[in-house]
Amino acid sequence: MKYYKLKHKETPWGDYGNILLTGMTAYLDRQDDLLQYQRAGPFQPDLTLTGHKDLLVTNTIKEKIELSDLTGFSFKPVIKRHIVAVDWSNWDRNKDEPEFYPESGEPEDYILDLPHSQELADKMEGVWEVVVPIGGTFKEDDSFQFYNPDLDIMLPDNKYWFIVSEKAKSWLEQNGDGWIDFIEVKISS
Repeated sequence: MKYYKLKHKETPWGDYGNILLTGMTAYLDRQDDLLQYQRAGPFQPDLTLTGHKDLLVTNTIKEKIELSDLTGFSFKPVIKRHIVAVDWSNWDRNKDEPEFYPESGEPEDYILDLPHSQELADKMEGVWEVVVPIGGTFKEDDSFQFYNPDLDIMLPDNKYWFIVSEKAKSWLEQNGDGWIDFIEVKISS
């Protein structure tokens, strides 16, 4: 069986496109053990990797996953702490540059420099953190060694990459909205 590392699709405009696609969970501490999410809206992908740190899903995908036979995860609600109105999904992604840059020139400031819109946050779908167990380790030769090969979604103990089974990859390709890529990992013998 094959296994894959998750990564978000390459976006136009480099780090500027990345921050608009994924939003951020790293700038604010957890509140009552829940992630606080900062992002541009109203568009949000059904499946989001914020950096390589957190895997987030909308209500739509969460409900579908719960009905699937995938194993190895649970969900925690995410607090939509700072949602800003930047509808970049209508921008021409074939252009070399975004419609505008933040005044500071820093990609994060698409979000941090604009005021939170509770009205927009309320209109957007709920977001959930996908909580997964440690399922193995990467060895020095970059091969993955399992602790529990029965999991469909897992983390290694020494890198912060989400690892998914071939079954999970197929499910995510069929049910996701196309913003996630998969890189095959070498399995330790």
